[in-house]
Amino acid sequence: MRPILLQGHERSLTQIKFNKEGDLLFSCSKDHVINVWFSHNGERLGTYEGHNGAVWTIDVDSQSRFLVSGSADNEMRLWDVPTGKCL
Repeated sequence: MRPILLQGHERSLTQIKFNKEGDLLFSCSKDHVINVWFSHNGERLGTYEGHNGAVWTIDVDSQSRFLVSGSADNEMRLWDVPTGKCL
């Protein structure tokens, strides 16, 4: 395994989370966004935007269909992983 440099956040990371298969890596940060990456090469696949505060925590379901996030804006959001839409 080699190190991967994730270039995409403007502020400090607060959490990273692999999906069950290990092929996707989700990251959240103080810049209010969540990114999803290919874990094998660090390519950014997309960004989940909508929070108005630092995103402190994330988790993804076992089928990589839904992502949940919690933020300093006192909101919890549920995201559709394939489309990136907030549900």
